[in-house]
Amino acid sequence: MLHRRVVALIGACAIGAVSVAHTSPRSGHYVPSRLLGSIASGGDCNDTDAAVYPGHPEVVANGYDDDCDGLADEDINNNPSGDTTDADADNFSLANGDCNDHVASINPGVAEIVGNYLDDDCDGLADEDMADHPSNDSADHDGDHVTIAPDTIFASGFEQS
Repeated sequence: MLHRRVVALIGACAIGAVSVAHTSPRSGHYVPSRLLGSIASGGDCNDTDAAVYPGHPEVVANGYDDDCDGLADEDINNNPSGDTTDADADNFSLANGDCNDHVASINPGVAEIVGNYLDDDCDGLADEDMADHPSNDSADHDGDHVTIAPDTIFASGFEQS
């Protein structure tokens, strides 16, 4: 009986959720937001831009990792970009792993800066610690309903060792 009540509650939440669109501060394009009223998912690699989160379609030729997989501008088959231009002069191009070719302080050769809500080292994770443990930041800083913490259980602290 309890199982049926939980399923009914989940179904009611999904049915009552509302989908909206908002404008990305970076591109100025309308992008769909996550369902309102749903539990936030995790893995956001840029929690300062609502148009960047796991599951977002990769926008080819914009120089950003839009889908939080650590690659920028990969094609629909997830093949890495072949672009060898180094637009931000950090000695890394998209072809050799730069996940944001507009900011020189974001590239595979830098250390992660914990607390800035960004994937600084292009590994697909934001704010992981020196031992590569994912962040447990469960706040949604950019309003896209995706948190940095990889899941709600980790964010609660239950998975910490």
